Amino acid sequence: MSDKTKPRLFLITHHLSLLSISVGFAKLIKYLRSLPNSLSNGENLVRLSVPPRLKTSLVFSLIAPCLLLMPAARVCAQQQQQGAQQTLKLDRVEFKGLGRVTEAEALEKSGLQAGQTVSIEEVDAAADRLLSSGLFEKLGYSVKGKTDKAVVTFTVVERKSSMPVSFDNFVWFTDEELRAAVKRRVPTFDGTAPEAGGVTEQIKQALEDLLRERKIEGTVEYTLSSDASGRRVEHLYSVRGPELRVCKLSFVGARAVPEETLRQKSGGIFDNDYSRAFVAGFAEANLLPLYQERGYLRASFAPPKVKPETSADCEKGVAVTMYVDEGSIYVWDKAVWSGASALTPQELDAALGMKEREVANRVKIDKGLAAVGKAYARKGYLEARVRAAPDFDDEGRRVAFRLQVEEGPQYHMGELTINGLSEADANNLHGRWRLLHGDVYEEAYADEFVKKSLPEFYKDALRAGHPLPALKLDIKATPDREKQTVNVTLNFKPASAPANPPNP
Repeated sequence: MSDKTKPRLFLITHHLSLLSISVGFAKLIKYLRSLPNSLSNGENLVRLSVPPRLKTSLVFSLIAPCLLLMPAARVCAQQQQQGAQQTLKLDRVEFKGLGRVTEAEALEKSGLQAGQTVSIEEVDAAADRLLSSGLFEKLGYSVKGKTDKAVVTFTVVERKSSMPVSFDNFVWFTDEELRAAVKRRVPTFDGTAPEAGGVTEQIKQALEDLLRERKIEGTVEYTLSSDASGRRVEHLYSVRGPELRVCKLSFVGARAVPEETLRQKSGGIFDNDYSRAFVAGFAEANLLPLYQERGYLRASFAPPKVKPETSADCEKGVAVTMYVDEGSIYVWDKAVWSGASALTPQELDAALGMKEREVANRVKIDKGLAAVGKAYARKGYLEARVRAAPDFDDEGRRVAFRLQVEEGPQYHMGELTINGLSEADANNLHGRWRLLHGDVYEEAYADEFVKKSLPEFYKDALRAGHPLPALKLDIKATPDREKQTVNVTLNFKPASAPANPPNP
C-alpha cells in the first residue's frame, strides 16, 4: 500500500482502540476486505468482519496494539488461526438504547449469559439473533476487558411498534387470553407490532402453541389488513380449518331500531363463517346508517363478542352478540360554509336542502352534499370537494356542520367530436349542441342533450323522410387538466334492435 493511501490510525484507549480511517470510499472497502476475520495480541481477541447490515459503518471497536503499525495486517494475518480459536469468558452482557424491550428479554434473545465462554463468532451469532428477533432496527456491539473477564455491550435502536394487532376469529378465547399467550413468547407485546421483522412470526407461533394446548384443529394465518378507507392498517391473525358458521345473532342496547330490524338487515352475517373484521365492517356500512338516518349521529357498535354454540340447531356454529350504543337523537342547526366563492351561502344551503330543527338525517345530509357537488359541476367546477365536520351541542341536542369547500379550477367546453353518423347528420346534430367552444362546461348538459335534443333529432330525420337506423350512443367526456377544458365525443354504433323514436 502506498503512502498516499495508507490509513491514519489513532489509538484512543489502552485495551479498546477506535480506528479512524480516512481514505477514498472505494479504497477503504477494498482494504477492509483484505483484512483477516480476527486479530489477536495473545490477550484480547477482536472481530474485524461485521454483519452485512453494518458494513457501511466506518467506525469499529478494536482491541489490538498490532494496528499501531501498517505492516500489522501482515502480522495479524499470521495470527488469524490462533485468534479464531481464542475464547472469551463473559463477565457481563450489557445493552444500551433499550426502551420498550427489557434487558432480560434482550438477553434471552441473544442467547448469551454471564459466566459463559464464547468465541467472537458466537458473539456475532448472538447479534444476528437479536436482529432476527424483529425487536431492533439497528444493532452494534463492542467487547472490552480481558479474555477471562470480558464485557460485551450491545448498542441497539428499537423498532417502532406502530401497527395494531387484531385477532379475527379465535372464538374459543377472550382477547385477554390471546394477549397473555402472545406475551409469554413476546414479553414486550402491548397490542401492537413493528411493521416488519420477526415479531409477527413470533406472534403467529404463540397463537399456534395456544391452539395445540387446547387441542383445537386449525392453522393460524397472518396478513396485513386495512379498512375501507385504507387509512387504518393492522396485523390480522385468523384461524383456518374449523367450521365457524354464524347461526345466532343478537343485539344488546337496541331501542331506536328494533332488534328484529337489525337482524333482517344482517343477511351478510348469517350462515357465513365468522370473521370479526367482516362483522365489524358490515355493521358500520349497513347497520349504522339505520341509526344515522334517524338522527342518532353518534351511534356506534362495539367489537362483536362471539362464542362456540353447541345447541342442536347450531351444532359446530357460533353465536355473535353485537353491542350498540345509540346515543342521543340530534336535530339540524345550521351549515357554516367556508372557502366558497363561485356559489353564495344561500345557493349552497338550497342545494344542501336541510331545514332548521328537522331531524339531522345523515343519509339526507350526504345526499345534500352530493347535490352541492353537482351544483358546482353545473358551473364548470368538476373537482369541487366539500369537507364536512359536525359540531355537536349535546345540551340542546343540535348539530351544526362546518363545511370547508375546495372549489378547484373552472373547466370550459373544448372540442365536440361526433362519430358514426353521415357528415350531414353529424353537422345537423353538432348544431343542436348548445355548449360552444370556450363556454363554461356544464357536467349535466350531456344528459340533458340526450333527453331533449336527441329525440328531436330523430323526429326531424323521420319527418324529412330518411329515418335513422337503430343506433346506440356512448358519450365520453375527457377533461384536459392542463388546458382546463373538457373534450366531448359522441359515438354512435348500430344497435341490435330497431330504434323506436318517439312519435312526432
